[in-house]
Amino acid sequence: MKILVTGGAGYIGSVVSMELLTLGYEVVILDNLSKGHRGAIPKNAEFICGDLADVSCLNQVFAKNRISGVMHFAASIEVGESMQEPERYFE
Repeated sequence: MKILVTGGAGYIGSVVSMELLTLGYEVVILDNLSKGHRGAIPKNAEFICGDLADVSCLNQVFAKNRISGVMHFAASIEVGESMQEPERYFE
């Protein structure tokens, strides 16, 4: 089974991706690297640098891969920033 992990370059997403790989799943990571780090991506995972708001990118991901499930960890979580730039959090 192939699992799409959004935000897989972040702390939680990368740990979950590693566990999925250990359990024998194929993992596709979609992350725009705005908060995540390329170095956190497990070696055996397929990495796609893209944004969830990009419908064309998502269509390509699903057209290219037979995705069995999605685990969503892509998010911005900084309270102070959300107060200063609320428009980023409404997206």
